[in-house]
Amino acid sequence: KLQFLYFIGYSHILMLRSLTRISQVSSSRFNITQRFLMTPTWRQTAGDPSTYANISEVVVKHMSFDWRVDFDLKEIQGSAELSVEVLKDTDKVVLDSRDLKIHQVTVGSTAASHTAGEATEAFGSAVTVHAPVPLKAGTTTSIRITYQTEPQSTALAWLPAEQTDSGKHPYLFSQCQAIHARSLFPCQDTPGVRATYDAKVTVPKELRALMSALLDTTEVVGDSCVTTFKQPVAISSYLVALVVGNLEKRDISDRVAIWSEPQVVEAAAFDFSDTDKFVSAGEALVGPYEWTRYDVVCLPGSFPYGGMENPCLTFVTPSLLTGDKALCDVICHEVAHSWTGNLVGPKTWEDFYLNEGFTMFLQRKIMSRLYGEEYFDFDAIQGWDDLKNYMELVGKDHAYTVLRPNLEGVDPDDAFSVVPYEKGFNFICHLESVVGNKKWFEQWLHEYIQTFKHQAITTNDMVNHLVQFFSHEDHKADFSKVDFVAWLDTPGMPHAIPGFSSKLLDDAVDLAQRWKSVAEGTAKEVSENDIKGWSSSQICCFLTRVDFPMPVDSLTLMDTHYKFNSSKNCEVLFLWLKLCIRNNWTSHEPVLRSMLARIGRMKYTRPLYRELGKVDHEKAIAIFKENKQNYHSICQKMVGKDLGVE
Repeated sequence: KLQFLYFIGYSHILMLRSLTRISQVSSSRFNITQRFLMTPTWRQTAGDPSTYANISEVVVKHMSFDWRVDFDLKEIQGSAELSVEVLKDTDKVVLDSRDLKIHQVTVGSTAASHTAGEATEAFGSAVTVHAPVPLKAGTTTSIRITYQTEPQSTALAWLPAEQTDSGKHPYLFSQCQAIHARSLFPCQDTPGVRATYDAKVTVPKELRALMSALLDTTEVVGDSCVTTFKQPVAISSYLVALVVGNLEKRDISDRVAIWSEPQVVEAAAFDFSDTDKFVSAGEALVGPYEWTRYDVVCLPGSFPYGGMENPCLTFVTPSLLTGDKALCDVICHEVAHSWTGNLVGPKTWEDFYLNEGFTMFLQRKIMSRLYGEEYFDFDAIQGWDDLKNYMELVGKDHAYTVLRPNLEGVDPDDAFSVVPYEKGFNFICHLESVVGNKKWFEQWLHEYIQTFKHQAITTNDMVNHLVQFFSHEDHKADFSKVDFVAWLDTPGMPHAIPGFSSKLLDDAVDLAQRWKSVAEGTAKEVSENDIKGWSSSQICCFLTRVDFPMPVDSLTLMDTHYKFNSSKNCEVLFLWLKLCIRNNWTSHEPVLRSMLARIGRMKYTRPLYRELGKVDHEKAIAIFKENKQNYHSICQKMVGKDLGVE
């Protein structure tokens, strides 16, 4: 989701914000003067700049969906019934909406009128439901909305049969993060509101519907298959998910199953067979897994992300399939979200690092428990490299390099980047280093999750809990010298450089230097044995360090030894293709075209199109236009912006 807007004079804005947004974090041991985001008066609503909903007056507590999926019209038709709790006296309920055609609204059992505000590209429009009778604080009521989605819904990807692996049946999947749930159903589309839900979904009988919930019943009725679902754990709107397709299931354990099309399901079941190990390791670190099931559905190649942590049903890209489980860390990342993000998450997208930064930390803890302690530092070093590369791409003073950006008037999709992941991760590692005891910090992490589970929180909540936990005599830590302002609200790389080290890194750097000698004509010996026994992560680490000009004959020699051009590992192939594009090695082009045609994951598509655009902009545009219809709408939008063909 990487597209970035440059704010002129941002440093001046930061200075003004630093003077006006001050709060105190206190403990019995010391007083930290600290700046935190407060709600500017110009925001659409108090609290979250990304929603129109009047969440200070009413909050949704439960949702009931009754949907019929129509592949011919590319519509979902039906209703959403929202059970709301009234916090303050009001005569209206304001919901978020985008590309929805609303037919009828009732409040309780009484018909109600509604009005739609002016739509914007980023946020859609506000739908105001006018209560027939004023709503009193402390009461509850239900709002039933009969509606249909539009074919251009940004939450839904409708795939014709020819874009699936089977080639026989159409396919549908949703992607609601960050604020696309509003184009699937009218809602309070903010991570700060959590609700349970149930659903009834009707699809053609030859297809299977799955949701981010527990499957309840399935029944064939005439030409249709009707499935019901229940999600008893309250979730944010962005975690409501639906997939419909020709899906088969392979059980991995009592609580884990892998779903995909028949042609893919066996490969997916093998590559993701360690999933339950990740869940168990997560439980050992941060507490019980509260979602009952952890199923995974491997989607078609147009899915724009590596994975999406939908509760009970993680979505993943087929680009993870390598035949050797080499990319299972993505599954581990989504498993970690079961606690960090899904169970405890941010109130707004401005605190997104509370989701992704903590998840990177927990993912690396889990992986190091299972695969050795060196994994943590080695993977963290690669994350640091990714963060540096991003800073070089957008500039270290860019507004979106702030860990906690101001998203007033900004589509969260435009601001999302590696920053909340890796800068957030390094912030948490810095806090761990201040504590000075990893065991103590893991105890705090467990307590943090258990304290705030089922809640949406802010940075203030997290820091206050941290300070209080480490004020006890048996595990004291002094945070008075932590520069929270620099970490949270200052652009650029983290000001504290981490002390990660790894022999795996040293070996990758050494090999890159040998290839530099080859490229410069002062040849050192290289052979196919150089990377024998290396993991794909170590190979990727090597490729990222080949950041010097490579003559065509050197690239040819490298491919002769290492066979990168025919790699089945998309991470390796992606970095290899970037290297080839930068150095004008034309032998890569058929492989490049093939990858861009079958994989819509933005981690790959956006950088590859950007690299190609630097070398041959017209060719990049032509290839994009050839493949555009194969990509998710979010990917289409972001690549189009990158290439200037919106």
